[in-house]
Amino acid sequence: MDPQSAAPYFDSLVSYVEAGVLSFHMPGHQQGAGAPGEFVDLIGQGALRADITQVQGMDDIHRPFDGCLRAHQLAAQAYGSERCYFLVNGSTCGNQAMLLASLDPGEVVLVPRNAHSSTVGGLLLSEARPVYYQPPFDAEMGVFHVASPDSVLAVMERNPGARALFLTSPSYYGAAADVDALVALARQRDMLVLVDEAWGAHLAFHPRLPRSAVWAGADLVVQSSHKLVCGLSQAAMLHANGQRVDRARLESVLRLLQTTSPSCLLVASLDTARRQLAQEGRALLDQVLGLADQARAGLEAVGATVWARRPGVHDWDDSRLVFRLPGFSGYEVERRLRREHNIQLEMSDSHNLVALITPGHTRQSIDRLLTAVSRLAGQAPEKLPDGRRPHLPELPESRLSLKQAFLARWESVPLSKAAGRICVDTVCPYPPGIPWLLPGEVPSPALIEELQAELAAGVTIQGAYDPQLETVRVVKE
Repeated sequence: MDPQSAAPYFDSLVSYVEAGVLSFHMPGHQQGAGAPGEFVDLIGQGALRADITQVQGMDDIHRPFDGCLRAHQLAAQAYGSERCYFLVNGSTCGNQAMLLASLDPGEVVLVPRNAHSSTVGGLLLSEARPVYYQPPFDAEMGVFHVASPDSVLAVMERNPGARALFLTSPSYYGAAADVDALVALARQRDMLVLVDEAWGAHLAFHPRLPRSAVWAGADLVVQSSHKLVCGLSQAAMLHANGQRVDRARLESVLRLLQTTSPSCLLVASLDTARRQLAQEGRALLDQVLGLADQARAGLEAVGATVWARRPGVHDWDDSRLVFRLPGFSGYEVERRLRREHNIQLEMSDSHNLVALITPGHTRQSIDRLLTAVSRLAGQAPEKLPDGRRPHLPELPESRLSLKQAFLARWESVPLSKAAGRICVDTVCPYPPGIPWLLPGEVPSPALIEELQAELAAGVTIQGAYDPQLETVRVVKE
């Protein structure tokens, strides 16, 4: 019998539900008996019956010894890691745990400037000292991709005492780094390798997809099982290889960052998503990649510009659609697809759009998307794009550490007046969730001008106290 056919945590949950236990424990809705009727109608009695806590027979992710431990072990085997930890606070928690578990205050970590905003929280908690590097910029697309060996080697040579290399791969747009070469560079310098592979939970299960950093031997790798595979939202995994990171400290950090009441539904979804990929991943991903290929051809046929296999990028995740509709801003296309065709894409920026193709899609899904884009392409835009090529100006000067600025006394000033002032806010266009300005940094006039252009185009800002970014918090003078 194939050991990957088992789902031990899921089976424990089913056994508890089917046993008909009379509950006097939390949660208060008592397996749906006390839940509001409209909520029961929305999510179903089955989900509420399975929404229990870590009672007898239900293992705990913090101290697994039974079904959850076996589920961890099966996930490690399926993904090729030495140890796997289930996460119920998403890859955000995983990124923060990697940094807090691996680095002491003041130790230098090399971080791509286009790392996800959750990395900022990990840096603040760990008090590690980030040295930022810029991955290659794609002027045609208007986005930064992923770290290249050349860009990383240059920053390594300028920072010979760095303790760790932090990587983000694949990117939100699908670009994937040469993880083997980057791990090799780090090992030559006795550096840890920490990888935000949130968009790569499916990579290990199809030869056409980019290579996973787990296989490349990275020390810690985070993956979101809810992004492109079939875990529930917030469900993620953290993989560990080797002994360079203290496992006891890592597990203590995970207990610190994760809830003490993990959702059994999230944990069970991790168990079953792993089983599905281990047993059916190749066939499911054959289907996904085939649909994505058909969609790319269809988008090109209606006049869209389709991005894939970009120059200077080591590899590309072909399971997602990245495209542009000439004459339209990405924001407008996303809004109009939802408003006029009831289709919601994953994200847009001022020019580009990203649509995810997953095991839940069919040929009918693709046909409906192509029909909608074709109709939109034949119409006039509501607002002409400004024609500029978006870019992030030079990295802003840093005058205070993240923690010093985060805890500083502050005042609000108009964004237009913030040049030269030390920022307290994190300014992060979302999606993709990449910070443009961090606490302790000083915005330049060029950066403020670019932010104002993004705001005028319709970008959403996260991290700042003022969500419209009419004002920004700065250190009080």
